[in-house]
Amino acid sequence: MKVTITFLSLSFAVLITAISACSLNSANVNIPAPNIAANTNANVEPVGTPSSGSAEAVAPEAIVVDLYKQHNAKKSPFFQTKNRALVDKYFTKPLADLIWKDATSSKNEVGAIDGDPLYNTQDMEIKNFAVGKGEIKGDTATVAVTFTNFGQKSTVTYALKQVNGAWKIDDIKYVDGDSLMKWLKDTYSGKTATGSIEFEGKYQVGDTTCAVKPAKMSFEIRWARGSGVEIFLFKEGTTFESSPDKGAPNSFVFDDDTYNSGTFHRTDGKVLPVKRVK
Repeated sequence: MKVTITFLSLSFAVLITAISACSLNSANVNIPAPNIAANTNANVEPVGTPSSGSAEAVAPEAIVVDLYKQHNAKKSPFFQTKNRALVDKYFTKPLADLIWKDATSSKNEVGAIDGDPLYNTQDMEIKNFAVGKGEIKGDTATVAVTFTNFGQKSTVTYALKQVNGAWKIDDIKYVDGDSLMKWLKDTYSGKTATGSIEFEGKYQVGDTTCAVKPAKMSFEIRWARGSGVEIFLFKEGTTFESSPDKGAPNSFVFDDDTYNSGTFHRTDGKVLPVKRVK
């Protein structure tokens, strides 16, 4: 009888330990930050490391949860110029290119991102924060983040894509119709949607050449013949116009958004062929 009691006691102890372990594994994920208690049903694994070889193995909301955790820990990929890899960890290349461009070209000035892009605000008193479960459609997904700011309910929606078997954030959309990608494209409109080609470099224009250098909100054109710099602004589509103090503007009109060839329209009405040469 004494041996039987000992065996039952040991079995009961093992059962209690197993139940406790299961409870810990099914607990909601909490983001430890002042006034923020974020809950999600996602089984959060290390970002970008699917356990079964598919992007679905890591829930798309996991990368969103991790982004907010790093943000709260003052390790955000935004507003820093030392670690490009940190930006690439979370975002697709087109968005990462523009985020990095905004950080590195703004210097001491305010760039396209002039508030907190994770909350779409400059002043915050965040409560009732929650990351929703991702909705997957093929190789894309959306994740809704809800919270109240100064008592007002708000939602930020993350658009994600699969890149090499991992989820990456492709845009952050806000309730007012704006989005992070829209902010950046509106500011750096000389960049194509691929995020890799700009109106930049050396161009043959008729029988002369010019050097094009992007500047904030404009493009500096330095002609081989003549002195000084002519400033061009993005107009629409693939057109860039000069901004003279008087008279009509000159304009570049490209064939497509590779900005490799097109025409140059002079104020005297003459149209010259344009070709990228470097």
